[in-house]
Amino acid sequence: MNPTKVLIVGGYGTVGSQIAKILHDRHPTLELLLGGRSAGKPLPFASTRLKPFLLDISKSDPLAHAPDDLALIISAVNDPDDKLLLAAVRRQIPLIDVTRWTERFTRSIDRLKKENMGSPVILASGWMGGTVALLASIHTSSLQDVRIHLHALYSLQDKAGPDSTDYMDRMTIPFTVTTPTGVKEVTPMSDPVPVTFPNGFHTKCYRLDTPDHMTLVKAPNVTAADFRIAFDNKLSTFALVLLVKSRIWDMLGKSTRQKILYNPGAGSPHHVVIQINGRNEHGMNVKRQVEITDPKGQTHLTALGAAIFAQPVLRQSENETVTPGVLFPEDLRHLEMSAEDILQFYRSEGVQITIHDETKKSRTV
Repeated sequence: MNPTKVLIVGGYGTVGSQIAKILHDRHPTLELLLGGRSAGKPLPFASTRLKPFLLDISKSDPLAHAPDDLALIISAVNDPDDKLLLAAVRRQIPLIDVTRWTERFTRSIDRLKKENMGSPVILASGWMGGTVALLASIHTSSLQDVRIHLHALYSLQDKAGPDSTDYMDRMTIPFTVTTPTGVKEVTPMSDPVPVTFPNGFHTKCYRLDTPDHMTLVKAPNVTAADFRIAFDNKLSTFALVLLVKSRIWDMLGKSTRQKILYNPGAGSPHHVVIQINGRNEHGMNVKRQVEITDPKGQTHLTALGAAIFAQPVLRQSENETVTPGVLFPEDLRHLEMSAEDILQFYRSEGVQITIHDETKKSRTV
């Protein structure tokens, strides 16, 4: 029997190499092809099931020389012109993407509406490879009139790839969020709210445009969703807010902006707080807080996002397939993985997930 082949585009990078290691250790029959533009790079770890694959995402057909029997493609690099995306769709190869920020995210969805979709495309471009949206969705599924507030603590000492600062060109562009009273236009790095993260760090978090607040509100029980961020250095957060609000950010060159946001370190834990407000089946108000910590950092949590979305694709058989079309992180809980399966997946990889609940009777004032 031939091994199942998975192509990881950007497989030599910070995130891609971790995706490869997670899938390698969980699936002993996988053959992993690491896609990259340069020949002769050393493999990130030793294995007979790990193979290099020359691929240039800027070519009109990046998959022109790819094997015919690929079971899955995972993209861990920017695909600015959707060339890899369209090449995979037209070959009916399932694809998982963890790199598209909101503008390209919506553009890609519109472009896919014109394609004959015979395979799934999982757009896991939300925070940390869609992990945060997935866990938020799990913990809101039993509630109604749900408002979801996502908060991330970005560590300046953590590992990061250059694509992690892709959002920097949108820091002064307004975007829309859904509120209980309708759609509202907001600006990045505005409307601060105080948050205490699992490590005890207390700081103000500011708005950021991510796909999470677009996809979460597609659920009929969710009436609002937003995302905010802070650095683990309060001075750095304050400086970025000042640069954005004063519009000085627009005057800086791209290389200068990147130097401000991209200074990766040796590694640091990543912390996320999900605040949920809703009503249970008895009409009682529920206030729920989900706290997430990945001791291995934000790139590891992103890699886990890609890896968990690969599970239903890799497990599919002739009688059970993943539905063709565009899927979002929240759709995973509707496939073959239960909420407990999902939580166990993350916990088995060292991710700490804690849930705090507070339930009160609703009052009419």
